[in-house]
Amino acid sequence: MNELIINKNDLVHNINIIKNYEKEENYTIFAVVKGNAYGLGVNEFTKVLIDNGINNFAVASFTEAINLRKNIKEKILLLTPYINEEILSNLIKNDITLTIDSVKGAGLVNEISKKLNKKVYAHIKIDTGLSRYGFDYKNYKEIINMIKENENIIFEGIYSHFSNSLASDNSFSNIQYERLINVIEKIEKEKIIFKYKHICNSSGFFKYKDKHLNAARVGSAFSGCATGIKTDLKKIGLFHTKLTKVRNIKKGDYVGYANSYIAKKDMKIGILETGYYDGVGLELITQRFKFKSRLKNALLSLKSLIKGDNMTLNIDGKIINVIGQIGMHDVVIDITGLDYKEDDDIYFYYRPVYINENVKRVYK
Repeated sequence: MNELIINKNDLVHNINIIKNYEKEENYTIFAVVKGNAYGLGVNEFTKVLIDNGINNFAVASFTEAINLRKNIKEKILLLTPYINEEILSNLIKNDITLTIDSVKGAGLVNEISKKLNKKVYAHIKIDTGLSRYGFDYKNYKEIINMIKENENIIFEGIYSHFSNSLASDNSFSNIQYERLINVIEKIEKEKIIFKYKHICNSSGFFKYKDKHLNAARVGSAFSGCATGIKTDLKKIGLFHTKLTKVRNIKKGDYVGYANSYIAKKDMKIGILETGYYDGVGLELITQRFKFKSRLKNALLSLKSLIKGDNMTLNIDGKIINVIGQIGMHDVVIDITGLDYKEDDDIYFYYRPVYINENVKRVYK
């Protein structure tokens, strides 16, 4: 049976790097555990973090918040603002810290919390340029009035989100940071003080030490992925599968659906008991990148097509080509000249966030 192995020592190594990167006393790390903790398995992952001094968590959805609350008593910040009364009632009953990004949302939360006779903790989301959730950064007067009018809500935090922290050009990140600071300063002039102020995500946390404020939301970095930043983080997520078939094919033989690969020579091939259903072969879509990056990606893809390059896997320290289209439950690899046999255990690193939640996570 396929499994994703998480090395606990490597995870603790990453936790310590993240905790020690900011030397300020009482600095708060909100561990973002959305998407099944970026594929690491949220329940076991949060347990390891709590055992190593991380006590604040953030999630993206109602379901994630409620499920996580069943397993931990620590603070859970929900990053998505909701305006559905039933959902909000459940969140408040379960002591979930809410995100509020509108006067309407605040009013509804305040009304529900009064009915439940329960104070609510919340963070205010400011839109400084990502154009998703958040109060417009120019509307600080509206935010001040909202805080004063909703006495059943304890507004303990305020935050925003970098839209382009992966870019080499930091100019827009600087603009976003200044917009948030400006809002905070204007609100705090009204003697409204926030316990938590945060804008950094994983890449921003390592890249912008001058923008740390007193908290950060760190997610993918725990798995060793702080994209675009050089760190000493260790990659976590060793995929374990079996080599179910070894066979020889002749020059000119086809491999895979749509005859997607033609053998250029006599070859020895192996079939792995995994495929795209498990998440192997899936990658992030390129729509997130700007035109220059997409053009570069297209040129690399064209070069790969001309040269016949394939996806590769690092197995036992050897770079091995995947040949033919990846199937739902099978991956064909070129093992010409290598001493692999049927039923061998095969291990290779794969980003956990891509791996189907049905694949068992094993902490060792």
